[in-house]
Amino acid sequence: MRVLLITFSEVVNFALTQVFNPDLKYSAIVVEDTDLAKKNLENLPQLHEKIYPFYELKECIENTYYDAVLFTCENSAVWLSIIEQIREYGVPANKFVNMNFSPSTKDKHFLLERNLRYYKEHAAEFEMFATGGCYIALGLDNTKFRRKLFNIGKGSQDFYFDYQIAKFIFEQNKRAGGKLKYALVGLAPFIFHYDTSKTSFICSMLQYYVALHDLHNFWMPIEQFKNLFSEEFLNTRLPLDNVDLNNIFYQKDTSLRFMNFVARVNMRKRIDVWDKVRTYPETVKENVQILDDYLTLCEENNVRPIMILTPLTPAYRQYFNRKKLDEFYFLLDDIQKNHPDAVLFDGWNLEGFTDDYFTDADHMNLDYAAKFSTILNEFIEGLEK
Repeated sequence: MRVLLITFSEVVNFALTQVFNPDLKYSAIVVEDTDLAKKNLENLPQLHEKIYPFYELKECIENTYYDAVLFTCENSAVWLSIIEQIREYGVPANKFVNMNFSPSTKDKHFLLERNLRYYKEHAAEFEMFATGGCYIALGLDNTKFRRKLFNIGKGSQDFYFDYQIAKFIFEQNKRAGGKLKYALVGLAPFIFHYDTSKTSFICSMLQYYVALHDLHNFWMPIEQFKNLFSEEFLNTRLPLDNVDLNNIFYQKDTSLRFMNFVARVNMRKRIDVWDKVRTYPETVKENVQILDDYLTLCEENNVRPIMILTPLTPAYRQYFNRKKLDEFYFLLDDIQKNHPDAVLFDGWNLEGFTDDYFTDADHMNLDYAAKFSTILNEFIEGLEK
């Protein structure tokens, strides 16, 4: 396979010698500092002529042949800017593979595998589990629930991977003696239109390959994807000690307790992301079937599903696409008719959740998680009366 690599000078040696398959061919390696990159690749002098500066990114994209564009970046300050340039210069989604890592952050690609392995070892301890995207990952505080919760919610995760993870959890629960009582099924108003594997510019699929050997609808065949990486890298396994069950993906950042100036300025832009950018209408039918299958799976395992729509900011509720919201409730109501035991905890109009409980238009802070989880726990306890 011939690839165009977009990375950074300090990372390039790590990427080429410890991450990617040594048999990969490069049409170009684009970095911010070509001299530093060549110094860091002094043991690979045959690649020096392939190194180009960022200001020639456009020419590299337009004038070189490649089967895929690989992007590695850990610098959040420039990450989105580079993504926008890559799109502007004509790289299609079905040529792009996004992987955010550096030597210090590579472990995040192996957290999902570690977390599932942890559950396998401790399945007998849990009475509830939760799946979903960032709203569930950030919005639940494990310490506020009476029953022990395994929150496997993860940012940018869709129904498909939620369901695959749920199947794994039910299998391990059965093996451990069947202690599960509730499945918390995370929702979002855009969820029926969302497909993680199609958001190749934003989401990394490596974690799902490592943990589930599954890429769903990703454009690259799974064997071809596997061959991008060295076997040693793919076999990385993180230890199970010191797992923080309230933050298993390290997504809860105590420094982001309140909404800052930039987040307030970008409120509408953030809302539009889920209406105009990360939306795939052709996946609605599939997602409806997946949710139906998910609820059926819960019934077959005598676990009660609680579907959860978390509160969002007043601005999000005011400006989110009304048509899409109506469709969301219509589809949800239609699915529920076949699953009378499934309940909906609808936080859309839940009172008291002002901007002070969010870090931006739709991401929750730690105060939000504590308050919301207390209310949700009371709701769950009420189901047993």
